[in-house]
Amino acid sequence: MSDDILLKKRMMFILREDYNFLTYNIFIILNSLGCVNDKSALKDHRKLSFLIDFVSDSKLIDIIENQSVEGEIINEIDRDLLNQSFTNSLLRLKTINQLVFTLTNEDYLIVRNRKLDKLNIALNKEKVSSDFLRGSMFKIERENMKRLKSVVQRISILDIGNMLQELYYKHGVINEELIN
Repeated sequence: MSDDILLKKRMMFILREDYNFLTYNIFIILNSLGCVNDKSALKDHRKLSFLIDFVSDSKLIDIIENQSVEGEIINEIDRDLLNQSFTNSLLRLKTINQLVFTLTNEDYLIVRNRKLDKLNIALNKEKVSSDFLRGSMFKIERENMKRLKSVVQRISILDIGNMLQELYYKHGVINEELIN
């Protein structure tokens, strides 16, 4: 498939609130983390809202990957990008909650553990085409997830506070304790 066709297909998923965009990113994140079937689960489904920006935008990964020394001041443009990502992710939480429940009801996701507003979830790989998970259309997102996993170790089992520390707070995003 030519690059032009791939680009056109990817353009269908540009909107951040697009359920298709969110769904395919959720599938890619869970599959890339090995959170499938009976293997393991993503601890706290709310993390998906934040991971989606990193999977879909390699610039965000570049920022945290290049920030080697904690406490080092990052440039204003990079900090603004991280702040915008954090804000967008907070605004997206309700949509992610609704989508996770819908995908669970449709048997695409498996709930491993329920704790109030925190669900541990896994991808029901039998419901998703292997061509979808391995095809060339979402190669960029899979590569971004691979990079993110190398930068933030054990991301699937970190609690949300520690994940946010690694992705945002230690890089200059103000921690307002909005998520715990």
